[in-house]
Amino acid sequence: MKVLNHELCGRFYFEEDQCVWRQDQKIIVFDKEFEAVIDILEYDEEFEQVIEFAEDVKGHFQDEQVEALLKFYENKNEIISKLETAIFEYYQNNRNMYDAPIIKDKNELGCFLTDMGIFIAEKEQAGFRKLGITFECSWDPGHGLGILLKNEEIVAVGTIDDAIV
Repeated sequence: MKVLNHELCGRFYFEEDQCVWRQDQKIIVFDKEFEAVIDILEYDEEFEQVIEFAEDVKGHFQDEQVEALLKFYENKNEIISKLETAIFEYYQNNRNMYDAPIIKDKNELGCFLTDMGIFIAEKEQAGFRKLGITFECSWDPGHGLGILLKNEEIVAVGTIDDAIV
């Protein structure tokens, strides 16, 4: 197993079947502790493409990827609070479509969510940080729940596909 000790972001291991650098973190959302999986794609600047084969990895992250993760850690409490509010609003606005139960308190949502993931793709443009947060959810098991953040602001709440664009 390939391991990377990044000077700013900590220890990652290379997940060959997904071709991502992975880190596990405990994160509390809706008063529930999740074993979150953080995935970072490695990008080859020379060939301008995401690395797709294990033998090509060098353990290099783009500055925007590092900044996205560091800003998430730095502002985690504020981001999680905004995330909880956005998910609750999304659930309330869409629960009829899924025939999901009525809930009054946003912290009740924790029992409907599992398998938290954080996805950091390659940069889109200089100085632009993008981070996707995903969950498996009981109201839409086929598509899950996804939240996309750009520069630490929530820009989309929907399915997992919305978070990993």
